[in-house]
Amino acid sequence: MGRIIRYLASMLPFSMGTRAYLYRLSGMRIGSRVSIDRNVQVTRPDMVVIGSRVTIANAVSILGDVTAVHSRLEEAYDLRKTARVVIEDDVYIGVKATILPGVRIGRMATIGANTLVIADVPAYGVVLGVPGRVMMIRAHD
Repeated sequence: MGRIIRYLASMLPFSMGTRAYLYRLSGMRIGSRVSIDRNVQVTRPDMVVIGSRVTIANAVSILGDVTAVHSRLEEAYDLRKTARVVIEDDVYIGVKATILPGVRIGRMATIGANTLVIADVPAYGVVLGVPGRVMMIRAHD
C-alpha cells in the first residue's frame, strides 16, 4: 500500500505540502513544513529520514538502496548498498539531484540541480556537480 501512496503522491497534481503528508502516510519519517515536488523517487523509504522545513524539487532521487538487480555484476562485485539517508532541517535539494545511500545532508545545506551526492554534506554547505563537491560553506552564527 505504501508504494501505491508514494506513486500517487509523486504523479498527481497535489500541493507540495499534501505530497509530503502522503509520503509520511506511506511510512517515511518526515518533519513538519516539508515541501516535496512531483516525480520524486525514493527507494527504501524506511531508510530515509527528512527533517523539518526541507524543500525537495522536481525529479529528485533519494536512494536508500541501490543494486544491479538481475545482473551478474551484483553477484561478482556485491554492488548492493543499503544505508540510511538523513536530510537534516532547512535543506534545499534542487531539480534532478540524486542522493546515494549512506549520505547525511547537514542542516541549512543546498544541493544544486543535477547534483550527484555521494558523500556527507556539512551543515551550511553548498554542493554542486557530478560527483557533488562542496563549493562553499555559508557563513553562520
